[in-house]
Amino acid sequence: MTYRPRRASKQWVEGAPEYILDCFDNMGKSADRYMILFGGSLLDPHLLELGKVPMLCLSDMPTDPWFGVSMWGEVEAWYRPAHLRRRWLDLPENVREHIILRAES
Repeated sequence: MTYRPRRASKQWVEGAPEYILDCFDNMGKSADRYMILFGGSLLDPHLLELGKVPMLCLSDMPTDPWFGVSMWGEVEAWYRPAHLRRRWLDLPENVREHIILRAES
């Protein structure tokens, strides 16, 4: 049986694409304010062998040429800081749109 990271419960990912595992917000303590974990159709088997999943870290204005941040990375599959968790639908609309554009391009 192969390990597959679990998605956050329905209340947290309601309305999110199937590949969103979880969403986190550090409340502006760094330029990469939001951290989004990916799974589903975007799960990378090679990363998973190492116990990691893809993530996207981004600012609240990810497309701003001066202050925007949007960068791919990887994180331990178990890493889920519950105190930073945010609902998909509570993320700003421009952030959700950017996440989808990055994930599907």
